[in-house]
Amino acid sequence: MAKAAVAGGRALAPSARFNLYGPVWPRAMDPHDIDRVVASFGRAVELAREAGFDAVEVHAGHGYLISQFLSPATNRRRDGYGGPLARRMRFMREVMARVVEAARGEVAVLVKVNMRDGFRGGVELDEAIEVARTLEQDGADALVLSGGFVSRAPMYIMRGAMPTRVMGRLMTDWTLRLGLALFGQTLIAPFPYSDNYFLQDARAIRQAVRMPLVYIGGAASRAAIDEALGHGFVAVAMARALIRDPAFIRNLAAADGSAATDGAAALCDHCNYCAARIYTTHMACHHREPPPARLRA
Repeated sequence: MAKAAVAGGRALAPSARFNLYGPVWPRAMDPHDIDRVVASFGRAVELAREAGFDAVEVHAGHGYLISQFLSPATNRRRDGYGGPLARRMRFMREVMARVVEAARGEVAVLVKVNMRDGFRGGVELDEAIEVARTLEQDGADALVLSGGFVSRAPMYIMRGAMPTRVMGRLMTDWTLRLGLALFGQTLIAPFPYSDNYFLQDARAIRQAVRMPLVYIGGAASRAAIDEALGHGFVAVAMARALIRDPAFIRNLAAADGSAATDGAAALCDHCNYCAARIYTTHMACHHREPPPARLRA
């Protein structure tokens, strides 16, 4: 999805396939590109280690570069990096080798991975299990289990519906605004929200590997968090709940061991206005802060 004006050059991808959500037409990576990008992953970890960070997270999900190599929908290569899953994992494995080397055992390496891409023709759970086993073998310290594809099924990640009218008001390109106005709910199709919406798939990964796993997806209440942790996950991750309710975890800790119900669930109503504001630098929950003028009706 990277635009040339932002990335400083034409976007790179496993295969040169038009991305309607950009809209961009990326260039297929050649062996030199692959070597250079793999080295960049390693250098990023070196910088994090030198800066004193305890951990890094390699993003191998959500339709970003490693995820594009893994997905049969975006990887149409006919060389050693495309075709069967073993070859589609090659780029990921080269990245992991460089990352683990750069970490030197001093920095924990987490990897965020998809359990499903969220659309027909993408990665499904059976392949995700093999990806998880391979990452365990290749030295990942923990996996963060997610799903969805920002350029094909973005709401599979967050669930609920995207307020496309708000998103359109923030875009400077009139063609993108028009496209959202006409086809927004088709291009960014909603997925129903429920607590712990990734838990069933995540439990299948839990049964397949022995490494620590982090659960993400609809853990926005004490009951949902306890349920996830009760299935053997070492931690839960959240974002929208804390944008709406920054004191949520503190309130849970304060109520721990008591009969109090205050703070048992975050106040987030999963309206996704925060996600619609992704094209601004004013990231906030609209319940907590007045929206910028151009967001107001």
